[in-house]
Amino acid sequence: MRTQTFSSFRTTLPKKTRHVNASPSPTPSVPQKPSSQSGWDYWTRVYSEDSQNSTPSRDVRVSDMLSSDTLVRAKLLFLNVPGLPTAHKNIILNLIKKEIREDISIQDVVVVPPGKWFLNFYRPEDALKVFKVFNGFNYRGHTLVVRFCYPDGTYGDETALTELVQCSNNAKGRLFEQREIVQDTLSSECWTIAEYEVLQKFETELVNLLKTHAYLPYHNVLQSMRTLFSNRIPSATSSIFISEALTQWPTGFIRMFNRNVKVVSNTMCLSTSSYYTQRIHDSAMEGGCSVHRNSWEPMVPEDIRSDIQLVQYIHSFLGHFGPQNIDIDAPIRILAQSLRGTWPKTAEELASLLTDISSGVVIVNRVLYLSSNPVHHEKIIDNLATYQDDCTDVYFLPLSSLDGQKLMIVDVEDL
Repeated sequence: MRTQTFSSFRTTLPKKTRHVNASPSPTPSVPQKPSSQSGWDYWTRVYSEDSQNSTPSRDVRVSDMLSSDTLVRAKLLFLNVPGLPTAHKNIILNLIKKEIREDISIQDVVVVPPGKWFLNFYRPEDALKVFKVFNGFNYRGHTLVVRFCYPDGTYGDETALTELVQCSNNAKGRLFEQREIVQDTLSSECWTIAEYEVLQKFETELVNLLKTHAYLPYHNVLQSMRTLFSNRIPSATSSIFISEALTQWPTGFIRMFNRNVKVVSNTMCLSTSSYYTQRIHDSAMEGGCSVHRNSWEPMVPEDIRSDIQLVQYIHSFLGHFGPQNIDIDAPIRILAQSLRGTWPKTAEELASLLTDISSGVVIVNRVLYLSSNPVHHEKIIDNLATYQDDCTDVYFLPLSSLDGQKLMIVDVEDL
């Protein structure tokens, strides 16, 4: 059988040609509708112009507003805290919620290892509740120590925080930084009546000098105060005590008045000045603040938080100043006044504490020495030799070999 494809039967038709006249007849003009493409171009142009002319909007979230530091009205520092795992924030918040059992608004919890918690509060009264409960609270074998933080970085006690709560209740909306709530950093127990009065006078003159300027160079202020209280030219402000203190340890002496006077880098200003606020802000943005201290100091006394740090500091202190008479010498008394927190505030109490916590410190005839320093060894011998000829006391030493009898020694040489 013969087969054929279908294409073989397909016939090719001739192509039709269109004849176009050279002069076409006029046709009526019909208005053309805008195409869809031109419509998209129009709206694209409209929206692109709006996006170019309009300024970008800043999307401010509520969470960012609540986490702002401007809402913080009180801050607490927790010391001697135990180590916590990674979820430390929730653990601290649950601990406070469990012990307080009240509605406490906490802005943020910051853990600074090792051994520091910072708690920020929206309301000072909430901070006061937490302070009363957790100061001395025993948590995981650690006795917590709570301190109230001032805006300038110094610390206060429960009384200062209570005053802040009262001021906040009396004047709602007033910024915390604008209210000066401070403690008296000078303890009258460490000074005689005359010394305490001249110290208050010195602080008054120093504040009055800084009030007339936003800031002054540190060394210029020292020179002005030395001239004012110099004992070479008798005047109403002359003081041998102030002159000696500014000569022996000017940095430590100025540091005692940290309540109102701040030393930032090589400048000095008031704690309430806008210059100090700006310098603190700039230092925070740069990631650190330069602390004014002497080259021999391992740290500033305000940062001493443990017995180990205190012993480390006192070794450098006595190595620089030499033996210190706890009743007469100014540097040891200045150091006692510069310590913060619950440390002793008098030279005698500080020396007693040092002999208890360290075997490298000894007291001989009211003088503090380093037992490991060869120079101090010679001074101890000189100190004992001075009192040897004046010793007329009678000493009784019980000796077990004499069956209860006591041997009387009249002279020190017999020892």
